[in-house]
Amino acid sequence: MCLIITGKSSKVRSTLLDTHGLMSDIFTSNPDGIGFMYGTAKGLKVTKTLPKNLGDATAFIQRLPNDDREIAIHFRWTTHGKTDMLNCHPYDVIPGYIAMMHNGVLHTGNAADKNKSDTWHFIQDYLHSAVASAPDLVYDAGFVSMMEEFIGNNRFVFMNGEGRMQHVNFSQGIEHDDLWFSNTYAWSPSRLIPSYKSATLKAYDYKSSYGSYMDDEYDEMYDYNASFGIQPRKVSAHNANYDESAYNFPETGIYISDDDESGFIRPELDDLAATLAECDVETMEVWLSEMPAYTITTILHAFEAAPLSYTHRADLCIPDQLIYDMLMDGDASGVISAATKSHHAVMSIAEVMCYYLQWDVRKPVSFKSVLPALLT
Repeated sequence: MCLIITGKSSKVRSTLLDTHGLMSDIFTSNPDGIGFMYGTAKGLKVTKTLPKNLGDATAFIQRLPNDDREIAIHFRWTTHGKTDMLNCHPYDVIPGYIAMMHNGVLHTGNAADKNKSDTWHFIQDYLHSAVASAPDLVYDAGFVSMMEEFIGNNRFVFMNGEGRMQHVNFSQGIEHDDLWFSNTYAWSPSRLIPSYKSATLKAYDYKSSYGSYMDDEYDEMYDYNASFGIQPRKVSAHNANYDESAYNFPETGIYISDDDESGFIRPELDDLAATLAECDVETMEVWLSEMPAYTITTILHAFEAAPLSYTHRADLCIPDQLIYDMLMDGDASGVISAATKSHHAVMSIAEVMCYYLQWDVRKPVSFKSVLPALLT
C-alpha cells in the first residue's frame, strides 16, 4: 500500500536518517522500490531505486538534497504489477515535466496489463491526455476535487518541473513537524511521534480524550487520520465487561504495555503462520485491522489458499464467498480493498482465512510445508 512523505528536502532527509529505527520500519513494510522528485533549474528531477536491503535504502536517502527545496518521496509495497523500475514511483504524467506518486489501491485496477500497476493504468486511462493538453489542470481546485471523489481512499502527489506540488486527498494523511505522511498503516508513527499509540486488543468500547469508538462501519483512513490519538477498532471476542487481565495474549508480540511507546509490533511470517494454524481469528482480526496491506500481502506472497474438506464455500453468505474467491485467487489488492472498507469485512476475512481455507507454503520457510487453517 506504500507510503509518501512530502516536505522540505533537508527535513525529510534528516528525519529519515536520524530517527532511530524509522528507516528500518518503513523499508521493512515497503521494500519494493523508492523514488523521489523535486524541481531544479533544469526541470523536474526524478530518481528511483530498487534497494536490495536496508543499507541500499539508507544510502539512497543520503542522496536527497540537503536544502529547503520541496520534495516528495515514495516507498512502494507491490499490490499491482511487477516489482521493477517501471512500476517504481514517481510516474511520468507528462515526461520530464509532471510526475505523480500514488498511495492506495485504485478500484480501476490493472486488467489491461497485469505487468503494470494500477497507478500506471490510471495515468494512461484518465490523466495523460487531459493533463498533456492543460498541464496546470492538476492544480485546478475543481479538477482536484473531482479526482478526490473518484479515487476515494487513495492519495496522489503531483509535481511539475518548477517543483510546484499538489496533494490529492491531503486530509487522508497526517502532518507532523512540517512533514506530510500519506498514511499511518505502512509505518509506525510512534517512532517519530511519541504520543502516538496504535490500537491493540484493548479495543472494545475504548474511550479517551479523542472520544468513543463504537461504530463497526467506518472508513479506515478517517479513523486513523482524525488525530494523532487512538481511535481503535472493536474486537469481536471482547465485550464491555471483559476482564483483560485474564486474557492470555499469544506470544507473537501483538500487545505491548502502555509504557512502551511503540504500541504495536508487526507480526513476523512465523507469527502469521501460527495464527492460521491455530485458527486464532481474534489475533488475525487485529492484524488485518492494524496493517491490512502488510498482513494480506505477506500471507498471499508466502502461502497459497486451498479448500478444506470439512468446511465449504457453499456454506458462506454471498459477500463471504467473494472474499473466499479472492483469497483462492491470491487477489491481494481485492482483499486489501475489502479489509479497509469496514470492520465487519475484517471479521469476515479473518474467519474465512482461519475456518474455510488451508494454506500451503509457496516457498521454503522455517515451518511445516502445509498449514491447515482448522485443526482436527
